[in-house]
Amino acid sequence: MNPRYNQRDGENEYEYGLRLIETKVEEKPDDLGWEDIVQATGMDYNIDSLRKAATVTPYCGYAVAQYFKKKYALENKAEESYVNELDCKIAEARKESKRLFDQRREFNKLVDKLGRAENLEDCLISAANSLNKLIPLGVNKNVCVVNNDSEAIVVFADWHYGMVTENIWEKFDTDVCRERVERLVSAVIERLQLHRCKKLHVVLLGDMAHGAIHVSARVASEELVCDQIMQVSEIIAQAISQMANEVEETIVHATYGNHLRTVQSKNDSIHADNTERLIPWWLQQRLSIRGDIKFPEAEYYEFLCFKVCGYEVCATHGDLDNVRNVGKTLNTLFVKKYGKDIDYVILADKHHKEEFEELGIESMIVRSLCGTDEYANSKRLYSTPGQLMMVFKPDLGADAYYQIKLD
Repeated sequence: MNPRYNQRDGENEYEYGLRLIETKVEEKPDDLGWEDIVQATGMDYNIDSLRKAATVTPYCGYAVAQYFKKKYALENKAEESYVNELDCKIAEARKESKRLFDQRREFNKLVDKLGRAENLEDCLISAANSLNKLIPLGVNKNVCVVNNDSEAIVVFADWHYGMVTENIWEKFDTDVCRERVERLVSAVIERLQLHRCKKLHVVLLGDMAHGAIHVSARVASEELVCDQIMQVSEIIAQAISQMANEVEETIVHATYGNHLRTVQSKNDSIHADNTERLIPWWLQQRLSIRGDIKFPEAEYYEFLCFKVCGYEVCATHGDLDNVRNVGKTLNTLFVKKYGKDIDYVILADKHHKEEFEELGIESMIVRSLCGTDEYANSKRLYSTPGQLMMVFKPDLGADAYYQIKLD
């Protein structure tokens, strides 16, 4: 007999017989007869009886067995399909639950962040109010000054308050920083009186504190970053208040640098995620008792754009810019997005004085207040510490430039 008709492992006598009968009825092979089935299985049945039992009517034993076999197969298939569908729905539900969980987690992080920010703002307001009572920065105008239509710009940039350095070129620490600011304010007041300026624009171009973005910055810092921000903010507030007494109106424009970013890695950080943005917020609270100092809201992200005697001035920290192409680049940007032509561009960051003019746009880099730090000294780079003041007149533009040296 054909080997395929042999009994299989795990197959009992009854199952073996059913398989041979099914093969005979369904396939009708020439090499398998009813007598072969009886002999192979050892059945004690008449061959004709076996044949009739398997083939006579739909209600014979074989037909009934096949009916229920197919029925169970269909039910199992339907059940399997149902189970598969249920598994898919469970998987979708789990995915949706995970998505909602992630959304809730991000939302909670945002709420926590906003809560901390609001709490910080409340603390700053309370501190500013207390300091206003202790050291009021009220209006004390110089009555001898007769104002005209001249306006002035004074740029505060790269103070790096908190940095400590001593090299062949100079020494710098918090005491030196305070002393230089005092001399700067005196020089600005002298020139405001000389030109009898009506309005003063104070431009904060960033890196007012040293921060801790590099190991070298942390090593070279005299104070913690939070202390640096608090201390330098108050120094700026008092400086602005003194200068504001010499003019009718003072406008403070503020952006941020790169030394106070919250993430050390430049590649991983978000440019606007910067603790230096707290400084103008503190100034507004600290100088709120004065009605002659205004803080216009920044409309152009890290760029400052404002008019002085009718001329458009654009200023930014400069860590992302080059003085030789920034005028043309920013003019193209502002013309396309805001319909404004730029007349002057002011940058900081590079710690040295540099000027460039193209297409009638004057671009300049402001000196740093801190002067030569350890990095610059290691590169044999030296620049005199100082800040920039400009005096504008209607129809003339920038009529006077003062490179106020503070060495």
